[in-house]
Amino acid sequence: MTNLRTTCLTGGIFIFFGCFAAAQPAQTGVNTNTIYTLRVAPLGEPLADPVIELNGGKQIEISFDDLATNSNRFAYAIEHCDADWNRSALIPVEYMNGFAGLTIDDFAHSIATTVQYTNYRLLLPNSEVQFKVSGNYAVRIYRENEPDRTLLTACFSVVESLVDLSLEVTGRTLTDFNQAHQQVDFSIDHRSLPIANPQADLKIFVYQNARKDNAVTNLKPTTILAGRLLYNRNPLLIFEAGNEYRRMEFLSYTYNGMGVDHMGFHNPFYHVTLLTDLPRRSYVYDEDQEGHYLIRCSRCDDPDTEADYAIVHFSLRTPLLPDGEVYLQSHPYDGPDENARMHYNVSGGIYEKALLLKQGHYNYRYLFLPNNQTKAVTSALEGDFYQSVNNYSVFVYYRPFGARYDRLIGRLSSAEKA
Repeated sequence: MTNLRTTCLTGGIFIFFGCFAAAQPAQTGVNTNTIYTLRVAPLGEPLADPVIELNGGKQIEISFDDLATNSNRFAYAIEHCDADWNRSALIPVEYMNGFAGLTIDDFAHSIATTVQYTNYRLLLPNSEVQFKVSGNYAVRIYRENEPDRTLLTACFSVVESLVDLSLEVTGRTLTDFNQAHQQVDFSIDHRSLPIANPQADLKIFVYQNARKDNAVTNLKPTTILAGRLLYNRNPLLIFEAGNEYRRMEFLSYTYNGMGVDHMGFHNPFYHVTLLTDLPRRSYVYDEDQEGHYLIRCSRCDDPDTEADYAIVHFSLRTPLLPDGEVYLQSHPYDGPDENARMHYNVSGGIYEKALLLKQGHYNYRYLFLPNNQTKAVTSALEGDFYQSVNNYSVFVYYRPFGARYDRLIGRLSSAEKA
């Protein structure tokens, strides 16, 4: 079946700063109950981190589904951010060519689905918007007639590769040897970019599977050489290893997919009940996608518009953990997210969560967040095993004395290294 998307080039112009709320770190997320399946990734690389090279010819693809019954016209504005995802000191003319308030005019309606929706797609840079500088960017999307109400935010980074990075992950740590932790070591070769004061001029972030809650920053080099910085055997870069992600898929309503116990239609939604999970006490090998998901459907040509929605029921059988909360962790919930918090069913002795999801392949696992803590742990429900394959990403930002913004001068992930 061939699907025709509507593509236009017209767009209104609004005051740029009108679409942004009070100053706070930007993060990818949705602020309305009608928009689902927000995805941000390089075009054609749905499993990659949302990063492109400055003037490198690639585009970031932002896509989402609007389930509202009335027709909506969306506009977007772009904000440049510092390394901490706060708005930078630059004004739009300094970081991009183009106007604010352009509309998203690439959209298509769903075809033969029980849940009707409209799929929207935005590619950046495009003929109307080009980036001038590297760094972090946040795209705020809103209804054209409501520029003061941000409905969703899509975050990505633009890198200018001015330094060379090397990265190694090992189970040999100062905490234990090939047991429950992983050590991240990396180095920065900056011979092509003199850095006078690396301790002050660089800001580095290290992420495990894109999680924000256990990200590490405020790193200082352990060794400074001529044109090279080493970050080796740093206790701050010891991560709990976790376990491989669990997997499930539902591609059709005519048969049960991976991890599915049963399905049924209860107007107005299909319901997909997964097999009840149990805590894991040993390493479980699997070739997962480090928490990502892929939208797919059986016997369809265009999953963006032909994949259907269903309420998916997750359950985890375990005694109540009274000293904290249990969360599902999967993109886009990269860490403890209130939208993915599970509830305990006392009579059933299980944690439960129901989410409206689009058909496809999904990775997920369970996190436990102790009370009064901000970093969740995998040990309580998934276990920690050094063999686990995690994707570690290193982002290197540079702001020398007197500069007005953070340049992203290097970035590397262990998945790309492999």
